[in-house]
Amino acid sequence: MLIAVLALVLGLILRVFWQPIVSWFSPAIGQKQKITLAVTKYPGSGLLYLALEKGYFAREGFDVSLQPHSSGRDALSATQSGQADLGTVADLPIVYESMKGQQVSVVATIFNARQSYGVIARRDRLIHRFSDLKGKKIGVTLRTDGHYVFSTMLARHHISLDQVQIENVVPEKMMDALLRGEVDAVSTWEPWLKDFSRALDKNGIEFRTIGDFVLNYNLAGRSEWIANNQNIVQGLLRAIIKAKDDVDENPQEAFTLIARLMNIERSVFDTVGPNYRYVVHLDQNLLFMMKDQARWAIENKFSDAAMTPDFLKSIDARALIAVHPDAVKLVK
Repeated sequence: MLIAVLALVLGLILRVFWQPIVSWFSPAIGQKQKITLAVTKYPGSGLLYLALEKGYFAREGFDVSLQPHSSGRDALSATQSGQADLGTVADLPIVYESMKGQQVSVVATIFNARQSYGVIARRDRLIHRFSDLKGKKIGVTLRTDGHYVFSTMLARHHISLDQVQIENVVPEKMMDALLRGEVDAVSTWEPWLKDFSRALDKNGIEFRTIGDFVLNYNLAGRSEWIANNQNIVQGLLRAIIKAKDDVDENPQEAFTLIARLMNIERSVFDTVGPNYRYVVHLDQNLLFMMKDQARWAIENKFSDAAMTPDFLKSIDARALIAVHPDAVKLVK
C-alpha cells in the first residue's frame, strides 16, 4: 500500500515538474542551432548566400548567420579565433596556416574559377602592356590568392616579384589607392576588378589570368571544431548541395539571385561566363594547387617552412563522404 502511494505521489510530481526539467536540459522544440559562417564578397561564397535565402540551412535545423569579410584570409582567421564556425577561403590562406602548424581543415571546395583574378592599371602611368608593370607600384593583398596569382602572371611575362614594388592593400582600400595614384595598379579578384575598371574608365587597362589556371574556393575551419561536429558539417553540406542543384538546374536565375543577395552586379557573372563553376567536391586539383602555392611561398621566403607539408592532413573529407561519396576524388 505504501509503495502504491509513493508511486502515485512520484507520478504527480513528475507530471508537474517534467516539462520544466526537460526544458532545462533539452533545446526548445523548434529551436535551431546557431551557426556562424564567415563569408566574402567574392562570388565563390555564393552557394552559402543561396542556401540561406532558400531556407536550406533552416531545413537542416540551423540558424545560420553570414559574417562578412573582405578576404578569405580574414574569413579563415575568424574561424581560427572562434568568431565563426566555418569560413569561405581560397587555397593560399589555408596553405599558410598549415605551414605554420595551425590545425585547419577543408571540408569541401565550393567554387572553381578561371579568369576571375587579374590586374587593373592606370594608363597615365605609362602602362599599356603587362610588361609595363615592371618597376611600378602594385597594390596587392598579401597572403591571399591575389598575391599568388599576380606572381604567376609576372612569371608568364618573365618578370620576378622583386622587379615590381608590392604595396600591401586590402580590397576595400584599393579603390582609393588607385584613384589617388598611391599605386600604379592593383592585383585582385571579382567583383573588385569590375568596380575598379569602371572607376578608372578610359584611364584603366585590365589584364586577366589566362589558360587553364583553375583556382579553388573552399569551406574550411578549425580542425578540432570540424572533428567534433561532423553531424553539423554534414547538415551544412547537404544544404549547400541543394543550393548547387539550384544553380545546375537554372544557372541564370541562380546567378541573378546570388548577385542580388551579395550586392554585386549581375554582369560580373557575364564577364567570366563559363569560367565560374559552383561545385561541392574534393578533388586532386585542390592538393595540386596547395602544393604549388607552398613551393611558391618557400621559394619566395614568404614562409619559414623548410618543406611542403602533407596537405592531405589539411583536408577532412569525412562529412562529404557521408553525404555525397561520389564528390570525393582524392588520390593519396
